[in-house]
Amino acid sequence: MTMTLAPLAAMAEARFRPPEHFGFAASLAWIPVNDTEFHLTAHHLPLAVRMLGGMPRLGALVHPAFLRRPAVDGQGVWTAGYKPLALRTHPFVLSGRRTGRPIDEIDVVTDAGLVGPWGMPVSSEQASGVLSPEMAAIHKALVAMRAGAVKLSAALELLRIANVLVPLRDPAGRPAADLTLDPQRLAGLDEGAAAALAARSFLPLDLAGALVFSRRHFRPERLPLAPARPLPGSFEAAARAPLAEPADIVLASLEAMNFALDGSDLFDILAIGDWSDFAAPPPPPSELDAKGEGRAAAAA
Repeated sequence: MTMTLAPLAAMAEARFRPPEHFGFAASLAWIPVNDTEFHLTAHHLPLAVRMLGGMPRLGALVHPAFLRRPAVDGQGVWTAGYKPLALRTHPFVLSGRRTGRPIDEIDVVTDAGLVGPWGMPVSSEQASGVLSPEMAAIHKALVAMRAGAVKLSAALELLRIANVLVPLRDPAGRPAADLTLDPQRLAGLDEGAAAALAARSFLPLDLAGALVFSRRHFRPERLPLAPARPLPGSFEAAARAPLAEPADIVLASLEAMNFALDGSDLFDILAIGDWSDFAAPPPPPSELDAKGEGRAAAAA
């Protein structure tokens, strides 16, 4: 989506209102997610990694072609539960300008139509460009999102180097620009690679878990195709399998066998003709046995 941006300083005398209609989310397709919210976002939206400026960025896919359930209904009402910060701060983004005035650091998506003669003031002092309390809170959130993105990108870069990120499939079945995490590749990492991921911080593995957990929100046809898996017990599977413990080998062999449990009785009770041996009380101990028990008790 192409957005038209304008400096907020040029609209210091205007007012703004938060978005109430979220039909624009589908055209955004992917929205950035902060380091303080990716766990919660994973419960409601599928997380995906997108390469921006040569660095991996974490976000959530909101395009209906990728979602098992749409995030926005036909009336533009947000239905996906948690609403990420990037949506709550829309239509404002950081400009990259550093002049010492916070108002100069913000751009506005003019196409959104949320800045005008109604709502909350942009600035409390138009001449000096001092932000209103409401806009100052948005500026603070935008700065926190930028800092969180840097932290997440460093962790995602380690996952990319570990080769566990794979492209999703677009509606045409081709590799998409957005990446997810392959659970099989993650499980296949050796101890050294897993330790390297967590050498400085547990965040890379934390992100990996959230990415895998959020995959349940994708349409199945958008997920990467699973690699062909050899049939259990086949020669190809045996050739690929690493050396394992004896118990693992036994369990793998049982999995490859075609067997069923026999639920019948161990023996036929009705076939037993004489029950007298089972029903009769045990015979009393002999005199010799009784004397032996007495001596053992005295010795104790």
